[in-house]
Amino acid sequence: MKIAQSRGALSRVALGGGRSARTTAPAATSSAVGRFDEVWKLLFYCPGEGANSLVTNGLFGFAMLFYTDALGLPATLAATALSMSVFWEAVSEPAMGYISDRTRTRWGARFPWILGGGLAMSMLFVAVWIVPSAFRANQLTTFAYLVAANLLLRTALTVFFVPYMAVGFELVPTYNGRSRLQAVRQVANMAANFCGPALAWSVFFHDSVDHAGHALVGTRQAANYLHMGIAFGVCSAICVLLVVLGNRSQIKDNRASALRQEPKAGPGIALEFKLILGDRHAQRIFLLTFLACAAMVIVSSMQGYLYVYFMGFAPNARVVAHGGTMVAMAVGGASSAFLSARLDKKGAAALGALMGASGAGGLGLAFLPGWIERSGVGGLCIFVGLEGLFWLGSGIVLPILTAMIGDASDLARHRCGHSLDGGYASTFTVATRLAISFSIMASGWLLGLIGFDPAHAPSAAAIWRLGATAFAGGGLVYLVFLWPVLSYPLDRRRYEQELANPSGQNAALAHGQG
Repeated sequence: MKIAQSRGALSRVALGGGRSARTTAPAATSSAVGRFDEVWKLLFYCPGEGANSLVTNGLFGFAMLFYTDALGLPATLAATALSMSVFWEAVSEPAMGYISDRTRTRWGARFPWILGGGLAMSMLFVAVWIVPSAFRANQLTTFAYLVAANLLLRTALTVFFVPYMAVGFELVPTYNGRSRLQAVRQVANMAANFCGPALAWSVFFHDSVDHAGHALVGTRQAANYLHMGIAFGVCSAICVLLVVLGNRSQIKDNRASALRQEPKAGPGIALEFKLILGDRHAQRIFLLTFLACAAMVIVSSMQGYLYVYFMGFAPNARVVAHGGTMVAMAVGGASSAFLSARLDKKGAAALGALMGASGAGGLGLAFLPGWIERSGVGGLCIFVGLEGLFWLGSGIVLPILTAMIGDASDLARHRCGHSLDGGYASTFTVATRLAISFSIMASGWLLGLIGFDPAHAPSAAAIWRLGATAFAGGGLVYLVFLWPVLSYPLDRRRYEQELANPSGQNAALAHGQG
């Protein structure tokens, strides 16, 4: 197996420090070549994260505003539409991981799905923002269209993203290499988010005045969302093509690959997913991922409302605030590999969670008492700094959790003798989707409970409760996150021990037994 061979070569390089000068020179050359090869792989892998970012962050940033401000749906219905589609994504992803692991084509197991799913995702993203007039007759028909459009989009996203994530585990199959890959992925995500959703506030959603002199609020014009959707859809399709074309050398005919006898599709999927969830490492990462994503989604789903209603930012100030979160998360992602190497992965993740909780708590302390003018320059600077701290911590946490599930998948491969990267990737994404579905639904209902209705002019008390809910929600979830991450048992030393002794609870996978 090429992965095992490359891992063995890297191990020999790492252990060559005590050898003679004659043997260390080739090792150093091999290490340099290996690092160049890794950089090349990262360069052409990460555009796929740009496509994912434009679609998912475009939805998170603007879908609730679109449904409530432009289409007039109540926040509870809007949240339900989004939550249903994300929940469907969580349900379908284990099947996609199972299918991806067992696909045998002349183009390999992953890339046909990446290409087809990615291009379909780009087209369906545009369709989400096109609501035909026949479906705008009443709230029920509008709701039905949005549910259907989002279900189709989420299906295409699943077909694209699960194989894409599994490819990342296979491209860089080392403990520290996985951290570097996920760090670069996070930077690519934030770069696309900054160039897309962050700038969209000024490019697509600037306020204007009609011919009669009436103010036109940018977020209340449905056409603005469609223009954004077309731009993001085209860019995401280009990113998908770059991933496939840039990784041509990784596309191998795998039709001759031998696999053990599999059970029938239905029981096989259920059995494998059950066994993966029986992995004690995967269980803990599932919980950690759910908590971290819940903290982020609670904040991000209310972010647009915070900018417009709580802080009272003008469109350009919204760009600064939203862009600041992208820069902060990119810096966090870029530093996550360094922090993982110094503090190990669970220590770095705990540090990120503390930053997130501090940022959210600081926002509450700064703005809820009313001591600071929210819409002024000073208020903007303080908001950007503290919100940036929250997203800096989140930028550290998310790529580390992704690298952790890659570690667990690698150990499972050693125990069972074949790749389960698609299954482990889907386990990770299921945790994120369930967190997103739960948090969006909770956010919508919380908005209703606190009396915040953007379809009408919210009261000052409702706006204050909006801020309190957003700031407290994300910070408290990150505090809960600290206990399970600090007690996570798999560090670098334990990982190397388990690689050296590939036996344990998942050995049943090698025999297809429950």
